[in-house]
Amino acid sequence: MCNVKESWRLVRRVIEDGDVVLEVLDARDPVDTRPEEVEKIAERLGKRLLVVLNKADLVDREVLEKWREYFQKLGMHTVYVSAKYRLGTRRLFVAIRALAPRIPATVVVVGYPNVGKSTIINYLKGRYVAPTSPKPGWTRGEQLVKAKSWLFVLDTPGIVKTPSTGDLALDVIRGLVDPATVDDPVPYAYALLKRVLAYNPSALKEAYGIDSDVDNALEEIGRTKRKLLKGGKVNIDAVARMVLKDWTEGKLKYMRLPPNV
Repeated sequence: MCNVKESWRLVRRVIEDGDVVLEVLDARDPVDTRPEEVEKIAERLGKRLLVVLNKADLVDREVLEKWREYFQKLGMHTVYVSAKYRLGTRRLFVAIRALAPRIPATVVVVGYPNVGKSTIINYLKGRYVAPTSPKPGWTRGEQLVKAKSWLFVLDTPGIVKTPSTGDLALDVIRGLVDPATVDDPVPYAYALLKRVLAYNPSALKEAYGIDSDVDNALEEIGRTKRKLLKGGKVNIDAVARMVLKDWTEGKLKYMRLPPNV
């Protein structure tokens, strides 16, 4: 995968190629999956920006509405969708057309890894031909696809990468950690669970059917899911990787409210 500097070079190139930029955020946590530098680049280049709150199926409707209102008060056009389940996607096309400075228009998709950029690209294109994977940074090739008579889609997402923030949970939420390859997943999983439980105390019950505090969560999840080594000891490494994967895939969830709400 490319380094951070190369990542931003590619993001800028993608934005330059578009008329409308879709800034995709994770609806569970729009604040910490919002790459504000993307907004600044789009503004400098004179591009129209549309905030897309993806994974809306994981968040209550009233919370989504509060986020839409929050961004619109900032002067940002906003829609919420679940590209995976095709919820709200008609609204997405309407918003793109309303923002388009010309017809036909070219749309580009930008955001952190794992917010669902490739899934949104696939929906806009109308067929599953782009790779869709929860693995951070998964992209192959580059092509401009005619999705509708009035719309072209750049089949390459702008993948935003940043250096480690020092906040392990935030690195996970922004898709900077690959559960399959990280050397030691335990600190990341612990930090993620601590954050999840702070916003959703019922998260472990909902995801794994257990009641536990954060200090004992990995152990309890491991016993429930039978992630055991010889002798009955919990395979903490395997449990931690599973927890990180469950966040990426939407099994483990919480909702944040906008600031000052």
